[in-house]
Amino acid sequence: MQELNGKVAVITGGGSGIGRCMALAFADEGMDIAIGDIEQGAGEAVAEEVRAKGQRAIAVVCDVTDLDSVRGLAEAAKAELGAYHVVCNNAGVISGGPTAEMSPAEWDWVLDVDLQGVVNGVIAFLPGLVEQGEGHIVNTASIAGLVPMAAPGVINYTTAKYGVVAITETLHDELAPAGVGASALCPGVVNTRISQSARNRPESAGGPVAEEDMGPPLELPPGMEMPRIIGANVREPEEMAARVVEGVKNNDLYIVTHPETREAVEERFAAIMAAFDKLEATLASE
Repeated sequence: MQELNGKVAVITGGGSGIGRCMALAFADEGMDIAIGDIEQGAGEAVAEEVRAKGQRAIAVVCDVTDLDSVRGLAEAAKAELGAYHVVCNNAGVISGGPTAEMSPAEWDWVLDVDLQGVVNGVIAFLPGLVEQGEGHIVNTASIAGLVPMAAPGVINYTTAKYGVVAITETLHDELAPAGVGASALCPGVVNTRISQSARNRPESAGGPVAEEDMGPPLELPPGMEMPRIIGANVREPEEMAARVVEGVKNNDLYIVTHPETREAVEERFAAIMAAFDKLEATLASE
């Protein structure tokens, strides 16, 4: 979508972090904004920031794990702003620890928010985008969706983000003839509150945790070294939002933000290619 002025963007997890900055960046492009966030006050605060820029904005309480809630966000955007054109499935959480100690509830919660939340966004918004023959979906993945164990001890998060990348790759090819684009945002470490995700953890996953009671965001299992990718430069969410705006305009499939993570991605794919080389050598010797 080359022209964003006069269009509408919808952003889940829009009350803070990358989501908030995307809302403001799209507003600077002349877009009206619908913010979905599980925290009502946070979403409304960002809506006020958008209105201060002269654009229309609404804030809707949205639980991305609940398809009806996401559909409600889509309906509110259309009813109050007239349409939706750019849909950012951005809401995300992180919670985990050593895989052997991870509870079923921790698996369920992170997969429900980070993966099923994106699926729900696709279900709720995609038919409208295809029908109007114009639009773009941005799915917030992570470098953890391109490199295994990018976040040590949070296998549930990495699993979800790999799924988000796969969804986006499929949509990018499938939707091109319909005039709808798709991008996967794959940042490294960003200065957000995602490490405090457990403040909104549901009772089914152990309940909310007060921020003062939270431990380190990444606690390594015994004997595991911190992957160098975690030591990547911490970048600000405003930079992520600027990359997203550019990616939407260019219909970029992958939106990467941390050049220092490139080597790890190259190593992963080199290992895959080496497996094919080994197979070809084996077949040639048979």
